[in-house]
Amino acid sequence: MKVTAVGNRKGGVGKTSVTLGLATALRLIGRRVLVIDLDPQSNVSEALEGAGEFDIFDVLYGGEAGTLGQAITNTTWNGIDLIPSSEALARLESEALMTPEMRLKTAAYGADELENYDHVLIDLPPALGRLTLNGLIWADRVLAVTEPAAFSVKGVTEFLETVKKVKSLPHLNPDLEFLGIIINKTSSPLTSEHAYQIGELQEAYGSEVREPHLPLRTAMQDSVSTKAPLTKLPGRGAAIMTEKFVAHARYLDGVN
Repeated sequence: MKVTAVGNRKGGVGKTSVTLGLATALRLIGRRVLVIDLDPQSNVSEALEGAGEFDIFDVLYGGEAGTLGQAITNTTWNGIDLIPSSEALARLESEALMTPEMRLKTAAYGADELENYDHVLIDLPPALGRLTLNGLIWADRVLAVTEPAAFSVKGVTEFLETVKKVKSLPHLNPDLEFLGIIINKTSSPLTSEHAYQIGELQEAYGSEVREPHLPLRTAMQDSVSTKAPLTKLPGRGAAIMTEKFVAHARYLDGVN
């Protein structure tokens, strides 16, 4: 099982759409997928239409080892399971709790249900607080998502500073692997601003800027709003996006 956290400090970059696209593509190549929604906005949970007796707030607030699997639920997206979010997650950022940043890792410890999956994707919140730390401390790998805009690129830099801090401390997650940056919502053809921001990212991070870039397509928004995977949507745009996500999924699947 490979656990990949997906994030950015800034919201609005399409992180939810990318998480769903990756989950869909991993299914297309035959992998068993679980998505964990750590974002209190619950966009992934709403798109997947998954709801069970427990959610991720119940698991984290309880703080007991081995309980993560109890919150797994089926979704309307064939072959993709979910641990749903809750608005109550925001409480975890402020309440006095023992070892609050370690609760996801604790809940996963001894959770045998996780052995049913090849990939776990964690949709992180657009923030750098306790919830993001929970995801980064348990994950094996981390993937950043951005759009080619100045504030979003700054958000990636801030997010990766947090990743670096988590990796640098032996009691957190020194083995966390940075898989790179996916650039989302690129114009076609590239505007001068998009070309500039992509160039800045490539200069700073080199080959860690993953290709292919994801163009701005209505299919991405339609997938979330209609609560249907890209593979169920008509049109050339959905087919193009699916093809690009499969390329990224093959990379995720091939990295140890």
